[in-house]
Amino acid sequence: MKNLELLNKLHQMSDEQLQQFAQKKDIELTLEEIKKLRKIMKHANISWAITGIPNEVLQKLHKLLGEKRYKKLMRLVGI
Repeated sequence: MKNLELLNKLHQMSDEQLQQFAQKKDIELTLEEIKKLRKIMKHANISWAITGIPNEVLQKLHKLLGEKRYKKLMRLVGI
């Protein structure tokens, strides 16, 4: 449940707030990348807590962020 709370909190942040939060976690994101992340994650739903994030979504995130930032993000959200 903690992960869902974090994802919800991140979703409610402005792009600038999310960028600052990510920087504090050592994940550098441009505002353009944040907009793309939001587009990828707009279909997220609670069933992912049970079924896991679909591989298609994970692949898109990996492609956008690259290996290093993708791994940091996955650790941050507990995946």
